[in-house]
Amino acid sequence: MNFFGKALGLVVATLALASCGGGGGDGGATLPPQSGKIELVATTRTLPLNTMGYLPTQHGPTQAEITITIRNADGTLMVGKDVSVSVSPVDVAALSFLVQDGNDDGNNLWGSFTIKGTNGVATAWVNSRLIAGTATVTASTIDPNTSRTISNTLTFTVSSGVGPSPASIQVTPSSAAAYLPSSGGNNAPQFQALVRDGGNQVVPNPPSGTDNIQFEILGTTGDAVLSTNAAGGPATGKKVTSHTVSGVAVVSFQAGEGTPQGPIQLQTTVDRADNNVSNGIQDPVMATASVIVSDGKLYSVTITSPNVDAIRVNSVDPDTSVQPGTSGNPDATYSLTVSALGTDRQGNPVLPGTPIRFGSIDEPVGTPDAGVWANQFLLAGNDGNPQEGGTTFTAPTGHFTTAGGGAGPGDALVVFGKTHHGAPHGNEDLESVVTVQRVNSATNLTTASAFNRNDTTGTSVDYGAVLPYLIGRSQHGNITAAATTNDIGVAHATLNYTAATLGHIVAMWAQGDGIDRVTGQPRRVTDAVQLVYPGVAPLQIVAFPSPIPGNRTTNVTVCLMDAMNSPIQGIRIAFALSLAGGTGSVDGNGSSGALDNVTDSNGCVDAVVQTSGVPASSGTGGSGKVTFSVGGASASVDIVVQLSFISVGGSSVVCVNHARQIDIGIRAFDTEGNPAAGVTVSAACSGVTANPATAMTGPGGTAAMFSLTGPAGTSGSCTFTAPGVAALTVPVAIPDASVPSPPCS
Repeated sequence: MNFFGKALGLVVATLALASCGGGGGDGGATLPPQSGKIELVATTRTLPLNTMGYLPTQHGPTQAEITITIRNADGTLMVGKDVSVSVSPVDVAALSFLVQDGNDDGNNLWGSFTIKGTNGVATAWVNSRLIAGTATVTASTIDPNTSRTISNTLTFTVSSGVGPSPASIQVTPSSAAAYLPSSGGNNAPQFQALVRDGGNQVVPNPPSGTDNIQFEILGTTGDAVLSTNAAGGPATGKKVTSHTVSGVAVVSFQAGEGTPQGPIQLQTTVDRADNNVSNGIQDPVMATASVIVSDGKLYSVTITSPNVDAIRVNSVDPDTSVQPGTSGNPDATYSLTVSALGTDRQGNPVLPGTPIRFGSIDEPVGTPDAGVWANQFLLAGNDGNPQEGGTTFTAPTGHFTTAGGGAGPGDALVVFGKTHHGAPHGNEDLESVVTVQRVNSATNLTTASAFNRNDTTGTSVDYGAVLPYLIGRSQHGNITAAATTNDIGVAHATLNYTAATLGHIVAMWAQGDGIDRVTGQPRRVTDAVQLVYPGVAPLQIVAFPSPIPGNRTTNVTVCLMDAMNSPIQGIRIAFALSLAGGTGSVDGNGSSGALDNVTDSNGCVDAVVQTSGVPASSGTGGSGKVTFSVGGASASVDIVVQLSFISVGGSSVVCVNHARQIDIGIRAFDTEGNPAAGVTVSAACSGVTANPATAMTGPGGTAAMFSLTGPAGTSGSCTFTAPGVAALTVPVAIPDASVPSPPCS
């Protein structure tokens, strides 16, 4: 057995010469030849527990060194023989050795190890662990002269350093749930108590005929009892005593039909004074644990789906499935794993085999151009009012007879009563899915079964027309009709749908039957959710064309696909516009936000990108970009402004400091003939001087201005350049005094 610790090195092991110690041997007779012997000498044979976590190479107080000497029958050292060293039990102590072949880390702990023989002397270390007791070290080898095994042993005591009096109790239930006997569930979970002393060691067994631990049910518990094995035989009652074996005692909690539902506390007591409760308890040490008693009937159900490995891409061959990046023969349908967790009113799992019904609807739903109703249920609202305990449903703003073609008998009415669905507090009991029996008007319909009473508190409550709802039917997908819960209260189903409807909104529910605690009548238990038919990750998004020209209005098409390249419809895409200058918007919604429309059946949507005053693109990059994103997927379109030419935008002669100069403006134009802003223009002149040497066109494409100076009457030229366009050369003549205007006196 090998125990690994932190890696620290020791010197290479040798069987170095050491002083002799007392040892064994078989004595033997002179004929046949006597065998040799092994001598073991330890620095100490009593060790404390290693509660401080000393490593073997630290040679702390929890370690003893053993010198092992192997001698021939005549007393000389037995050279070149390997010696095997072992310790038992290893939970009390373990061995460590010098670094050598097979032990490249001096911090390794071993149950047994063979030391390579050299000069007849070897060294090993005994290391205490965290359990008190005795451990025996054995060293052995084969005598080469007699071929007999010679060995010797030493016994080490590992002590906690404290007495055996109880100091702590750890109580662990086999289950935190106990069901009423009539439920058919487990009504008798066990509690295991582990009693330790102050050194964290298990307490010794009490003398025969005595008990050292007491179990008691606290509070009002009805007909619940405890049962255990006491010193005098089986014991049953509200309070019982028992005895530990190797520190452990077990008691069974048994619920009866008269046991109140809810948490019940179990108190466990030992006596620190003498580890004996049969003679009374003088110095109690106590611990408590709880068990929740319930009927196992369905009270709440929660529907969910895993985030990873949840979707299967179905194949034409029913025995295979296709995953992204693998070959196969997909049949254009997907399947999503759905789970529903059922609990009873006390929070225990519902009993195994509890039936759960599943359902889904996905129409009528608004098309991508339906504005706020795009990819939303058309027969829906936030002012639903189910009649508590009755079959009438009303909604003041309802359009039951017109929206989406109207509702009809057989449609599903989904009412969201839980707060995380947007319902006010106090309506959880009204979370429902019922069948429409008759549409009476645009705001009133009758259901085929009654709603719950909304009487969680014992009194039926009506908060009015405040609940979100939707009405519809299934046209694009189906779901497992029913399943039963397992031992943790979970039932599984599969939502199946076509690849052509990825991203299409769908409502899904799980429903079972419970018992109304007030009336004793059946109660419908429901959880409903809205989601979209999901695709296979990772999501893909593309946007084109790219690049697009700046300073104009351009349409960009953005498309979404899953990993199987199936389009995803009905999704609203976010955007972020970044420009080097100027202004812009997407769908008229500023520089960031969401597109006006959702993706269509092809997974695509058009975005209107409008920019103005954007500077020309430099040689190292564009003038901006717009990024489209959904979740963690994104795609960017570059915005560029390409120049066509530069020209003189006007010039004038001015007088500065009694001298004349020419002020000249240079403008830049893009390929559409629009003035371009933010273009850097450079001037290189002969005969005259340009100030500044470079200038930039301004907002709206205003000219880059230069001042040209020189002696009066000087003639020269200036060449103006900008990135990506032809240079412009302009002749320059500085006027002399004969030019009447402007005066420079």
